[in-house]
Amino acid sequence: MMTPVAPPLYYKVAISLLAPIYRMMVKKKSRHRPTLTRELGERFGERYLPAPKADRGVIWCHAVSLGELNTAYPLLKKLLDAGFGLWISSTTQTGFERASRLFADEIEQSRVSHSFVPVDTLPVIERFMAQVNPVAVLFIETELWANTLYACKTRGIASLMINARLSEKSYQGYAKITKVSQSMMANLDKIIAQDRLYAERFISLGAKPEQLAVVDSLKWASIGKLNTVQEQLAADTAKQIHQAGRRAVWVMASTHDGEERLALDTHRLVIDKLQSLSNNQANPLMILVPRHPERFDQVAEICLQSGLSTVRRSMNPVISADTQVLLADSMGELLSWYQVADYAVVGGSFVPMGGHNPIEAIGLGTPVIMGSYDENCKELVKDLKKVGALAQIDAQSDDVVHNLAEGIIQAYGYHWSGEQGMKLVAQKQQAVDSQFAIIIDAISNDPQAKDVS
Repeated sequence: MMTPVAPPLYYKVAISLLAPIYRMMVKKKSRHRPTLTRELGERFGERYLPAPKADRGVIWCHAVSLGELNTAYPLLKKLLDAGFGLWISSTTQTGFERASRLFADEIEQSRVSHSFVPVDTLPVIERFMAQVNPVAVLFIETELWANTLYACKTRGIASLMINARLSEKSYQGYAKITKVSQSMMANLDKIIAQDRLYAERFISLGAKPEQLAVVDSLKWASIGKLNTVQEQLAADTAKQIHQAGRRAVWVMASTHDGEERLALDTHRLVIDKLQSLSNNQANPLMILVPRHPERFDQVAEICLQSGLSTVRRSMNPVISADTQVLLADSMGELLSWYQVADYAVVGGSFVPMGGHNPIEAIGLGTPVIMGSYDENCKELVKDLKKVGALAQIDAQSDDVVHNLAEGIIQAYGYHWSGEQGMKLVAQKQQAVDSQFAIIIDAISNDPQAKDVS
């Protein structure tokens, strides 16, 4: 095992000084949440739930938020099936809540525990490590912490960054703190990059080529499979929508601030155009799905101001022939909306958020339109465009509303199919097996790691 590389002193001091300020921020932000006591206890190393029970040891998996957790879900399930226990930590409330739902059965069986991520001070990390006692740590996609990596290395715990990506903005940020970045690269055992560009950026920060592996993104494996409740919701909703005749339906999914107004303005143009072209597609419906639940009421107000006839999913509405917008102010139902819709527009790509995963829609055979902010899934977008399963709109164009409306209208006119996208997704399913094999190899080859044979 390589010698652990300690983060520079200035980093340790800065993190220690910032911890009390961060505690006040958490108190303020989560003061009305029932999880506040638990959040403070877990973030600052004061109390934790019992560690999972597992024959092969516990793997700590850190997923920043909902998106990273959804992406890694097939891999995490494979690790559970292989006999490992999982401790899942999240940075955000949405990630924490998603973990509790996604692994509800496994949590009840004491095979999975979940918590908020501990702050990156050595005393807190040491207490956390003593509680979890992991055989390996997986950082999913992004967000590395220097003290945490150093603590793992000194304990002989294999540390891997899986499905790793490094945007240009993040790369420039890490490059400014050279010593910190070099220590993190040195203390990682393996970096499984989504593509060669990301791999080269990690090497520029100090990682060695032998630490890198380039494997297809786990996003390819995050295909949508509806459970019984989601299937019933999709069927019931579709029946309501089309009870008076076939209607065009499109979904604007995982939206951020600025994208809801874009969607509503676009839908107004789509309504006008489709009504003039075909009585068959009269009064199309848009399903609007905000990314974050704390914005549901704000988005409802924006819909009201738009003048479009809107109903809220949270109120169990009747979707009449006059309904123009269904605001999906609900959690865990996105796959149902992808199933109902003819076409999907995936958000986070019309504002500079990097774009959200289009594979869930593609896997259900629903063609996708995205904006040009695609840093989080650039390779996927490129491959899906090649087979004609995804179209892209310039998000910075002055005519973005008009161009998006035209894209949706053309999709209906040409009966755009997602069949080729489904075939490509099926071909890429080996990503889970490839990354799983690298994780097992890293654990098995670490001389100080526990025996997991």
